[in-house]
Formats: sequence, C-alpha cells, structure tokens
Amino acid sequence: MSHGNARQPRGRADALDYGALQHAIGYQIHLAELANLQGFARAFAGTGATPARFTALELIGCNPGLRPSVLAAAMAVERSNLVAILRFLHESGWIATGAGSNRREKSLALTAAGEAALADLRRRLEAHDAALGARCSPCERRQLAALLAKIVGVVPLPR
Repeated sequence: MSHGNARQPRGRADALDYGALQHAIGYQIHLAELANLQGFARAFAGTGATPARFTALELIGCNPGLRPSVLAAAMAVERSNLVAILRFLHESGWIATGAGSNRREKSLALTAAGEAALADLRRRLEAHDAALGARCSPCERRQLAALLAKIVGVVPLPR
C-alpha cells in the first residue's frame, strides 16, 4: 500500500500488516490529507497562507461583501475561530471591512493587495493540486472529486 509523501511509522512500512486499516476509507482519507497538507505547506511556503486563510481569502474574493457569519458557516468553523483568520488577512492588508447590516456584522472584501495575493495563491494552489493528482488520469481526478463530494454531502459543480 503506497502512502505517497504522508508520514509513515519508523521502520519498513511495506513490511507492516495494516489489518482493517488497509481498506478503511477514513484511513485512506487521513493519509491523503497528510499528503495534501505537506504539499500545501511546500507550495505556499513564505506566503503566510494556511489552508484556512486561503479558503477565507478565496471565499471573500469570490463573494465581495460577504458577512463573517456566512463565511464561518461556509468554512464550517466557529465564528470565534474565524477571528484569528480575519485578523491575519486584515493585518496583511489583504481584506478590508465595510459597513454591514448592523454594527457587529461587517462586510468583507479584498483590497488591491488582497487581489494580487489571491492571484499568486491561486497559481500556487493550481500547481499544488496538479502535483497532488499527478498519479491520476484526468478522468480519475474527476471521479475522485465526485466521490469525495459525495462522501461530504456536497453536489459537485461541473468543470
């Protein structure tokens, strides 16, 4: 069983009996997530972007005027956890807040610097995604995306 770049126990991993893990979907997803996070860290090195920060920036960029409560729901994070993400994006000069429907609920939008940063981060994501799926054919990549969307209960958008 190949694990790509994911962390492996010390010693000869190919000599281990993985038992029930060998065919467990959750374990395979876990290993895939490790490979994803390690590749993401390499691709986004020096940017300050984490997966959560990139996700927030992308969603704000695609939805100018987005409210933090809607962003938190879209990212499946608690609003209290979103505060640190938004603080980083604001201190980096990537987002600005505008008037919202009430004084507590500001609207979020990218700044010019945020648009430039997002363009760079999107290029990095594209390269990372290509590397992550390099062992898959285009058809397999579409199938994988559809299957993962099915597991998490999201209808995949046509590409």
